[in-house]
Amino acid sequence: MAKKILICYATAGIGHKKAALAVEAAFKELSPEGVEFSIIDSLDYTNPFFKWIYLKVYLLMVNKFPLLWGLLYYLTDNFYVNLIVAPMRRFNNWLNSGKLSKFLIEMKPDVVISTHFFGSEVIADMKRRGAMGSRLVSIVTDYRLHSWWVSGFVDTYIVAGEDAVEDLLKWKTPQSKIAALGIPAEPIFAKKLDKKNIREKTGLPENTFTLLVIGGGFGVGPIEEIIEAVGGMSIQIIAVCGHNEELVRKLEGLKPSLKAGLKVLGYVDNVYEYMEVSDLLISKSGGITVTEALTKELPMVVISPIIGQETRNCDFMTKHGAAIKVDKASDARRVVEEMIADPAKIGRMKDAIKKIKKPTACYDIVRLAIGEH
Repeated sequence: MAKKILICYATAGIGHKKAALAVEAAFKELSPEGVEFSIIDSLDYTNPFFKWIYLKVYLLMVNKFPLLWGLLYYLTDNFYVNLIVAPMRRFNNWLNSGKLSKFLIEMKPDVVISTHFFGSEVIADMKRRGAMGSRLVSIVTDYRLHSWWVSGFVDTYIVAGEDAVEDLLKWKTPQSKIAALGIPAEPIFAKKLDKKNIREKTGLPENTFTLLVIGGGFGVGPIEEIIEAVGGMSIQIIAVCGHNEELVRKLEGLKPSLKAGLKVLGYVDNVYEYMEVSDLLISKSGGITVTEALTKELPMVVISPIIGQETRNCDFMTKHGAAIKVDKASDARRVVEEMIADPAKIGRMKDAIKKIKKPTACYDIVRLAIGEH
């Protein structure tokens, strides 16, 4: 009988889904014998209002009330606060995950690979109650760990590196349950691509400093201000606005006033090509964006990270010399000018990236899941 593996994510931000898709792509590429795999959005198995509010509250908090979000993030990461909050969170998840529990019981997967703490917590609670016996592998999609990922019924935690290992150890997690394999990026990010072909296909000039500006899946952050700050330079800018159509229109309107070349994109599924031909990335420090940049050996300038998970990711990157943090959009021009004036600086950042990147994470996670790691 084939081993059944379920990949489970939650659409609360695009990153968790992209991590799941990276693992799915690795399964397809490796095609392990005797293994059946499938992928679901765990929120599809909750009631429609819960799914809608889950994402809306997150986006509202990080976009409109970032200081409050940061306060709640760090407060709930406190051991004693978590003792109070965790039972309430588990009860709320239980109330809204009846369809998910039923699906899991009927499917009987041998292994569940979860890239979001909602699915991990529901499954861990089912294991605690004896409702299912699947092996649970949780992929932590940021470079540090928050208490919401922690459960005694997770069988294996996949984390980015030693910083997250230390976080788990502080929560009394046995070392044997932790594997620092890295956060998965889709296999294509680890492949060297033909830059000349990409430039010809996308209409980008050669021999021009190319700056990639990404606002994540939802096009958030001071993207317009960044473009205005660097737009007076003789460079090429690629702006990826995600699903933010209003931002696309605003940036298109800026083109006539800019000295720089500007290519404006909405949501794209080939960001790996734009990373391949770029010299520098300016973005917030979401876990998957950071991972994709590391895998592509693309130095970062981090701006306006969300207080909490993204500031921790930013701290990780700057500590290792793989990124530079700026506090406001107007500072972006100074950093770009420094990079152009001193190309060796980009070279040093690329060398730092090589020491911390984990380009085979998606494959290593597959091998762990099927018992080969």
